[in-house]
Amino acid sequence: MWGRVFVLLGLMVVAAGSVASADEPRVTARAAIIVDAGTGEVLWERNADWPLPPASTTKVMTAILAIESRRLDDWVTISPDVADIPPSKIGLRGGDRMVLGDLLYAVLLNSANDAATVVADSLAGSENEFAIKMNAKARALGARNTHFVNPHGLTAEGHVSTARDLSTIFRYGLKIPTMREILETPRIKVPIQSRRVNAVSLHSHNRLLTGYGSVFMPHRWVGPS
Repeated sequence: MWGRVFVLLGLMVVAAGSVASADEPRVTARAAIIVDAGTGEVLWERNADWPLPPASTTKVMTAILAIESRRLDDWVTISPDVADIPPSKIGLRGGDRMVLGDLLYAVLLNSANDAATVVADSLAGSENEFAIKMNAKARALGARNTHFVNPHGLTAEGHVSTARDLSTIFRYGLKIPTMREILETPRIKVPIQSRRVNAVSLHSHNRLLTGYGSVFMPHRWVGPS
């Protein structure tokens, strides 16, 4: 269902489909790129190397590192400061415990900033240390004009990427079966060890996930920052 072509618009929208019928896409974003997802060939671009805030598309890299850590079955304990992270979030509180892999559903389906923070803290000890790992992975993938400061994409000085770099990161991420499995999930209930609830219901913000065949277009990746 992922198609062979995807579009990155203003670091905020990704879509897959054919562009053969249009010589010039109608795009209002400041920066955009259309890439063949199979070959990496650039079919069209506009300001594709402008550094801009990547917002919640940041979470794609967070998910990549989590999946590749091979620790998705680990239970992790939420620290008290996570409750202070601005929305979007799923309301995690200090002392709650969740499986790392379940947190990824919150990261990618609900664009949960608190879940992304917990992932970073669990895998690297802090957001700063996790950002170092994010930047190293970006360089390894060839995303050389990207610099991450946090795991969720909330606005921060120096936290930037480009349409070209994000297309590179997205192409890599969508080749990972676990990533695709999560993104294809419309809704799921995951367990949580908490004094308040025993499960968290999650649902995809991608309204075009089912019903457009080869089209994949999550708004601001998986939801607002």
